[in-house]
Amino acid sequence: MIRKVMMFTTFALSVSFYLATVAMAAEEAAVKEAVKDPKAAAKNPVRQLARKETGSASATAAAAKAFEKVSAGLYPKAKQEGNLIIYSVWDVEHLKVTTEVFMKRYPGIKATYWVGSNPEIVTRVLTEFQRGQRSFDIVLSDTAPPVIRAAGGIMDYNTVQRDVLYLHDPTMPTVSLQIQALAYNTEKIKPTELPKSWEEVANPKYTGAVALDDPMRAGPLSSMLAALKTQWKDDTRFNNFVKGLKALDVPVHKSAGAMLELVASGKYAICMPALLNDVVEQPHKGSPVGYVKTIPPVVSARQAGIYAKAPDPNAAKLFAEWLISEEGQKTIDSVGRESSRNDFKSHISIEAAFGKNMKPLPVTDQLFLQDRKKWLDTYVKPIWEG
Repeated sequence: MIRKVMMFTTFALSVSFYLATVAMAAEEAAVKEAVKDPKAAAKNPVRQLARKETGSASATAAAAKAFEKVSAGLYPKAKQEGNLIIYSVWDVEHLKVTTEVFMKRYPGIKATYWVGSNPEIVTRVLTEFQRGQRSFDIVLSDTAPPVIRAAGGIMDYNTVQRDVLYLHDPTMPTVSLQIQALAYNTEKIKPTELPKSWEEVANPKYTGAVALDDPMRAGPLSSMLAALKTQWKDDTRFNNFVKGLKALDVPVHKSAGAMLELVASGKYAICMPALLNDVVEQPHKGSPVGYVKTIPPVVSARQAGIYAKAPDPNAAKLFAEWLISEEGQKTIDSVGRESSRNDFKSHISIEAAFGKNMKPLPVTDQLFLQDRKKWLDTYVKPIWEG
């Protein structure tokens, strides 16, 4: 049986909500200011993510050959530039490891980085872009690059290794993935009681038992809603799902990692949703956490967007290509980030975690990717806050 636990809304939750609201408002204001430039807006038609689930030996070989050729051409120019400036949401330790391997591979290029949240990155980049500042070269993130691109701040770059990418955008290389899983506490809920789908989490029988991400914060649950709306193509079904989540009568959270820790501690039975790279580490900590392997994982792109005014564009292109190369993906995997390639073997790959025949659920809604707040205000807010 599911043990229902009474939850209390705390002052910290209120502060967290306030800060998230301010951050999203700042991001929206920055985008509106940036797109006042009609020339910038005109250069940014809607881009469509292409999806390719399986790799092949020939595609792998072709990608390796293409990488060697393009890197041979870019390296001399990048070395002459001498620098690579990165803005990112990645952990500092992850960036440290990744850039050290890159600099060892390509001597003569000094990589530096600045780390901030997605709203901080968007606000800073679009402010610098409007001022014409050649302040950095490349942004590594999940949500920031499409927003910056919509304002004209991203230089189009189509990677030569596109045929081995699970999700491919012809303007921005996908260097990693965010993979969502439905996690649960193995001591709080029996396997037979688990939801059989994402939709079933909204069943009233799970009232009070779910650690729920805030659907309005433009986080993992927001991405899931966009993916499900695309898949279902049924407004009534989608609206009922959102209503069902609201009816679970639980406080919402601002951090997927914090949610998972609450599930691991036993305060909740189910984490809606969790990030796969966090979930697979829980057993190593001795935590009673598992995940439902029969529910399709929600997958979104983590991209490398090359700044339109990059002072070191060749170094940026070389870095983006290297991140997708076998060496780059091994480095990304070593710090616990999911590979973007469909031919890369890892314990946190979709195939390893869910099986060879699993069909993931990609986030491809273009309005959502370019303006999450607008999408949420249109499709979720009327139901969630109504």
